[in-house]
Amino acid sequence: MIRLNENEFSSIVDFMRDNYGINLDKKKVLIECRLTKALEKYGARSFADFLNMMKRDKTGMIAGEMVNRLTTNYTYFMREPAHFAVLKEQILPQMFARKHVSFYNIWCAGCSTGEESYTLSMLLQDFKDQEEWMPNVRILATDISQEVLDTAKKGVYPIKEMESLPVAWQKKYCRIIADKKFELDEKLKYHIRFRKQNLMDPVPEGDKFDLIFCRNVMIYFDKSSKEKLLRRFENCLKPGGYLFVGLAELLSREETVLEPAFPAVYKKTVDKN
Repeated sequence: MIRLNENEFSSIVDFMRDNYGINLDKKKVLIECRLTKALEKYGARSFADFLNMMKRDKTGMIAGEMVNRLTTNYTYFMREPAHFAVLKEQILPQMFARKHVSFYNIWCAGCSTGEESYTLSMLLQDFKDQEEWMPNVRILATDISQEVLDTAKKGVYPIKEMESLPVAWQKKYCRIIADKKFELDEKLKYHIRFRKQNLMDPVPEGDKFDLIFCRNVMIYFDKSSKEKLLRRFENCLKPGGYLFVGLAELLSREETVLEPAFPAVYKKTVDKN
């Protein structure tokens, strides 16, 4: 295996922090292990050689592959289910009571392979089936990895993942196909648009959101990048909107102007713009 020297390690850490906000300053072994196959693929004789190839690559494909190999895309359906219970029982009824609003926007930031986005779509579809009225809902699902977005768009998953869904949802939204896999009902995709997005870049078109899900993402960011991202979320939320973070990512009052509403859920009570 090609070894990673200190200068090369610093260069990769700086690149990931400066461009994506991801902190890898204690992940030398992880970088060395995960990038070895990429070096072999491109015929690089050293990590410095690989970095030079990446800088010369005008398509951005090599950089994208490096990011994909160095980031963790672990997720599953109904992850942290207490959030979906709060959403169903308290937040959605409250928000959808305002019938003069025709569209609600939701952002799944760091959506990975799409399980969170589809869980939300199932919840919304159930709400629509049970209530007399529901506004149109649009879910923007973003990630920096095109590879995981391609998986998300297909809506096909290993059959083992279906076990985390309620039985009623398994019957209603899932269809077993070949190779021990299942596919999700096409109507679940109606609400969702998947898009490649670096969280360190501005949100296009000045989008404003009623709900933002960014769960178990900021734990990989350094302090400066986390602060920058939280300001972006605060500005992107509509007054009365909610930010969901991971249960291991609780925010202090020094970190955000958003008010705690439920465990790991924060509300924008006043428009700070």
